[in-house]
Order: sequence, then C-alpha cells, then structure tokens
Amino acid sequence: MSHVVIVGGGMTGLAAATVLRHRGHSVQVLEKASTPGGHVRSTRTGGYVLDHAANGWLDSEPAMHRLLALVGLSGRTVGASDTYGTRWIFADGAMHPAPMSPPALLRSRLIPWSAKLRLLLEPLIARGPVDQTVGDFVRRRLGAAFVDRLAGPMVAGIYATDPDRLCLEAAFPRMAAMEREHRSLFLALLALRRDGPSRGRLETLPGGAGAITEALANGLDDAVRCGIPVQAIEARHGGWLVHDPYGTHPCDAVVLACPAPVQARIVRGVAAEAAAALDAIPYAPATVVVTGWKREAFASPPRGFGVLMARDGRIPGAEGVLGTVFSSSVFPDQAPPGHHLARTIIGGAIHPEVARLDEQQLLHRTRQALSTFLGKMTGDFDITRVFRHPQGIPQYGPGHRTRVARVRAAQTRHPGLVFCGNHLEGIGVKDCARAAEHAADAVDAAVG
Repeated sequence: MSHVVIVGGGMTGLAAATVLRHRGHSVQVLEKASTPGGHVRSTRTGGYVLDHAANGWLDSEPAMHRLLALVGLSGRTVGASDTYGTRWIFADGAMHPAPMSPPALLRSRLIPWSAKLRLLLEPLIARGPVDQTVGDFVRRRLGAAFVDRLAGPMVAGIYATDPDRLCLEAAFPRMAAMEREHRSLFLALLALRRDGPSRGRLETLPGGAGAITEALANGLDDAVRCGIPVQAIEARHGGWLVHDPYGTHPCDAVVLACPAPVQARIVRGVAAEAAAALDAIPYAPATVVVTGWKREAFASPPRGFGVLMARDGRIPGAEGVLGTVFSSSVFPDQAPPGHHLARTIIGGAIHPEVARLDEQQLLHRTRQALSTFLGKMTGDFDITRVFRHPQGIPQYGPGHRTRVARVRAAQTRHPGLVFCGNHLEGIGVKDCARAAEHAADAVDAAVG
C-alpha cells in the first residue's frame, strides 16, 4: 500500500484524499487552517443556511456524482427551485431580465437595436487568436454593447473580474471550442440545439454547499490534520519528504492542493519553473455579505436567481457591489418561513479596495444595492454575516494556459509530485471533484 500526503484540506484536497483512499492508498491531509473545508463552507443558524462562498454546483459533472456516492450522499442533493430561472442585469437604473434565447434578445431593452443589427455580421467574422481575452472575443464577434451588458456581468459574477482581463480558452473553453470548430457562434448554437446538450442544473445539499466538505472531512477522520503549515518538500529514495514546523512526513507521492502561491513556495527548491508559473497566477479578493430579513422588510420579494451589475451600471452608495444572489429564491429551505436570504458579492479584481472595507461600510453598500433591487427597505435585517476571502478567486488571465502547461511539465518530470487546485483548470466545486480524480490518476500512474 502506497502512502500519499495531500497538502491542503479544501474542497480539492479532501476530494483527492477520498478518491485515493477508495483506490487503496493510505492518505494524510495536512491543512494550515484550524479547520478543513477551505472556501466551501456553510454556517447554519436560526433556520438560515449561510454559504461562505460557493452556493452549489451544476449536476452535469460525472466526477461530482461519483464523489457524492463515495461519501454516501447520492440522492441527497437539493435541486434549485423552478422559480429561480430569471437572471437580472442592472443597467440604466433598472433591472432587466438577461436574454437567454434569440427571441428574448430581440425583445430585450438591455441591448440597443444598433447592437442587435450588428449580430447579422457574426457568421461572417473570422476566427480569433488562440490566446484572446473574453472581452476581445465578445467585442469582435458580437459588438461592444454585449461586453458591457452581458459578458461583463457574467464574468464578474463568476470570476469577479473584467472580461478584458480573462483568457477565453482558460475560463470558457467550451465557448472557445465553439468558435474553433464552427467558426460562427450562431452555427455552433444551431449544432448544439440539434445535439440537445444539457447545461446542467444547480444543486446543493440540505445543509448548504459546505455539507460536502464536512462529509469528506468526516469520512477521512484522523487522516486530516489541521494547523500544519507545510514548508517544503524534497525527493528522497524514490519517494518524497514533506516538511512542516513539527516534523517530516515520508511518502510515496505528494499532492499539492493548496493555493498557487503556497504551492510555489513549497516546490521552489525542486521545481523552480513550476514555482515561477504558480507565482504568476493572481487572486481576486472577494467579500460575501449574507443578509436575511422578514418578508415585509422590503417593498418587493426577491425573484429569480439574482442581479448582476452591468459594466456601466451604477448605484449611488453601492460602489463595488458586483451582484446579489437571492439564495432563498434559489433554495427556499435556506431561510425560515416568512423570511428571505441573499448573498451580495463585493470587490473582486474590479474593486479590490472595496472588498477590504470595514463591516459597517460593507453592510451600508449591501443595503443600498438591495433597496435598489427590491424597493425601499422599511425594516431591518434579521441576520447579517460578512465572509472575507482575501485570496478568493484565482484569475485566469492572458497566458494562463502556458502557465498551467509549465506546471504540468514539472509534474511529468517529477513522478509522484502532483499539482491540483482551482487555480489551474476550473474554479467551481464540480471542477474540484474532476481535478481530484485527475490527481488520483497521476498518483496511480506514478506509484503503480
């Protein structure tokens, strides 16, 4: 039986350890923080379920299904409500439904008619370069209005950044493939409609997204050790030594599932090129302000999934708010009867300074945004929580695929050294499950 040390007890590290143990390996997870789970955590209080960061995952990833089965949670998931479909975009002082179909786009006041007519040219536009930004891609194919009114809000809601700072191939590989394979997005959409693919449906667990990391950690039991900051690793006698302030851990393989800058520091002595690539992956700070209130506190109830801010959208007193998820509209059981729950995301790479404001300033901006979305607030919040993530979301900027390739090359040169995490290929919970399986495959290949 081979022994594997996993550095990092967040979603990816816990999932990798679970998969490796299922495959017959002995595992040890070393986590710097006092508790496991990373950003995927949930707090339950007073009938509310408060997700600290991620609020679920799409059910379209087979690796996520397999992971849930390993911890006995198959069939326990909760699908998003049928009423959550509308996504709102705030622009020109009003909320507009995001157009999700060609007829809806033609009716939408979000996009001006000049931009809609510009779409007639899309099938005639040539393919773009490989390493293009999302902004360049959308601007070239659809026009500038679509960057400001659709791509910008979407990118801010997922990556908390601006579309002109995000690599299309790394962040949205499916969209890049549509252009590469079909040349035209319209032709690609026609082909997809014929094939009838599923985009997946959002789901979570009864206790919130954090219930998955809790189940993973509980299943691993004493294999998870917290409060252990790993300092370095070194190759030794066909295996590896993992060093922390309290001792050394010999192992047959080591899986690095910690953030990019921590991975860089740990491997600098054995894989300098990988360390340089990892050092070049930035993170955006993000602050999540969770608010709950009695039904009558606002003039209108929250409807739909939530609201994203257009790039040219402005709410006085709410600068830095990227958007709000109406949690109790998406998952009604996350608020007690007669109450509503929302998660407002503030800061990101667009407004990093706002993410660091004090709690009262953050709550003021949240109140201003919600009062704009839901009408005048006449009561008070029933509950408030501020969850800060200084290294919240890794940024897949231009050149990201090259950096990932250098990390993977180092992994090939050093059998038994495995890199994984949401800073490489996919930031979602389901992406972490897939990355965990890939890490386990690499360990299997290295140790036979």
